[in-house]
Amino acid sequence: MFSSNMIVRILLLILITIIMLSIFSLIMWRFGAILWFNLNLKKSIFAGFILLLIFIFAMFLISSSFKYVEIIGSIILYIIYAIRVISPLIFIIDIVWLWYKAPLVFIIPSIIIRLGFGIYSGTQPQITPLNISDSRLSQDYKVAFISDMHVNILQYSWYVQSIVRHIQDLKVDFVIIAWDLMNVAKIDYVDAFLPFNQLDIPVFATLWNHDNMWNKSAIDILFQKTQIIPLRNQTIDLESLQIVWIDDPSYRSGKDLSTIISQTQLNDQSKFTIFVTHQPIHLSKLSAYPIDLQLAWHTHNGQFIPLSRIIGLFNDYSYGLYHYWDQKAFVSQWIGARGAPIRIWTRSEIVLISLKKI
Repeated sequence: MFSSNMIVRILLLILITIIMLSIFSLIMWRFGAILWFNLNLKKSIFAGFILLLIFIFAMFLISSSFKYVEIIGSIILYIIYAIRVISPLIFIIDIVWLWYKAPLVFIIPSIIIRLGFGIYSGTQPQITPLNISDSRLSQDYKVAFISDMHVNILQYSWYVQSIVRHIQDLKVDFVIIAWDLMNVAKIDYVDAFLPFNQLDIPVFATLWNHDNMWNKSAIDILFQKTQIIPLRNQTIDLESLQIVWIDDPSYRSGKDLSTIISQTQLNDQSKFTIFVTHQPIHLSKLSAYPIDLQLAWHTHNGQFIPLSRIIGLFNDYSYGLYHYWDQKAFVSQWIGARGAPIRIWTRSEIVLISLKKI
């Protein structure tokens, strides 16, 4: 009744739930001490379970079509994420025996710095270089690859404008946007993307699962009001370079991967080929196709430790550069963030791809 793959995924989901519950229980235990509540093991686990339920509930709220419900969900997630960022500092204070001895003048600035670093990691993208040389290229290309912006009511036009400024500074030839552009598709969010009209270079994008939520017409309006070029299950040619785009499985109407790839008319082995997909696909599954570089995202690199260390168990790849014979795959860890722009031991990033002829 259940495939082995499904059983493995269920077991991994249970494992992540246990890890999340353990983290939240520890957090409630130590923050209980701050508030002068002495929580025993049972009470700590119960409080952690309640916090986990609130976290899951807030995730549903931020996907609401109602403005104020989304705001409430976002605020709750900001608070929970902030607590998660701060909590390791509390344990460090425990370890070095400064728990009750450390004055507030030390603890409060430390908390502010820690939280500020988490917000900085989630909002200020690092530039991740990816350098590739190939004899088939007739010229050099510089490409900006960004993914999963997840624009929402609190991350709006100022957020998109900052991304556009970074792209302008990189002086690239074109941009590949790997959506989800919006957390959920809303017409209210369309104008947030108008800063992309400031770019005088091609901006290519395609659709993914979050762009398929709520009001799908919002995406059509976005394409009408911006210069972003939509690509769906197709190949574009740029002289000695070709880029192949395939839709997220939620858009494929049950078609398998080989059928989708055949629709793109991917058959020119004389050109360097970039394959753009949402969920990372192991290169061994693509070895029959003339693909040189796969660009993927979806994993978020977990956004928080320890999820960043186990997210690969759910996907063929988790984050970074991978090789399989003469094929390569790069999985981005997003430019945005899910829920709130706060990260622990991961970074918002723009991948700067330099393709050089040899």
